[in-house]
Amino acid sequence: MKPVRIVTDSSAHLTQEEIEQLHISVVPMQVRIGRRLYKEGVDLTTKTYERHLAGVKTLPSTQPPVLQDLIDVYQRLSKETDQVLSLHISRELSPTYQLAHTAAAALRGYTQITVLDSETISRGLGMIVKCAAEAAANGASLNEVSRLVRGLIPTTFFSFFIDDLSYPKRDERIRASQAILGTMFGIKPLMEIREGNLIVMEKVRNQFDVVEKLFTFISEFAYLEEIALLQYGNDQDATLLLERLEASYPDLPVFTDAYSPTLATFIGPTALGVIVRETI
Repeated sequence: MKPVRIVTDSSAHLTQEEIEQLHISVVPMQVRIGRRLYKEGVDLTTKTYERHLAGVKTLPSTQPPVLQDLIDVYQRLSKETDQVLSLHISRELSPTYQLAHTAAAALRGYTQITVLDSETISRGLGMIVKCAAEAAANGASLNEVSRLVRGLIPTTFFSFFIDDLSYPKRDERIRASQAILGTMFGIKPLMEIREGNLIVMEKVRNQFDVVEKLFTFISEFAYLEEIALLQYGNDQDATLLLERLEASYPDLPVFTDAYSPTLATFIGPTALGVIVRETI
């Protein structure tokens, strides 16, 4: 039996080492900044994202991968396997899932391609993709890997405090009046992913409360498998939270990084949050 190959999009926030070791194919998301469209991971990185924002008046936005890029990846993989699992950013946040279905239809009859909605974004997607790729490397069939992924999706959780309220206001996750008052009084909304969509859950004003709330969010899970701490320009709070996590979970590695441009287009460039995966 030929091995199952895994495809995802660049929003998954995988390291280059993970991509290479697990033979994962990554299709770049597109990010519009001003009048220009960039491909994430190709001509736009986390380090260059903030620089490109300078002087741009409109908020950046995410667009799905180029359809031909998806087709090209599927065609390349069809030469080495007849089983592909394509796992993508939540369909509530991007049309990538639907686009992948369109691309898969072009290979119908040549390769069996299963397209799944991860119902999440960023390292949450990356965690699920990694598990799928590891199962595939161990000889699991396409049906077995798909079943595993469907079981992993409800065990992955996302919680971020947003500093720049213009982003949730643009996406109508908060009202304009809430954004104005929140900015005036330093209120930070906590956003979580529920049923694949970003939802504002609560708000805090004290900087210490941000760290405390995120730590409490994590500590409510009895059986933690993975933790990711992601931030962008929020080093002080991130350091405080990381110190608490390392003291409380000394045997559990914590993935830490600045989050990617795709996620930044939804939550702004100055947020702090965590993504956790429970043991199945």
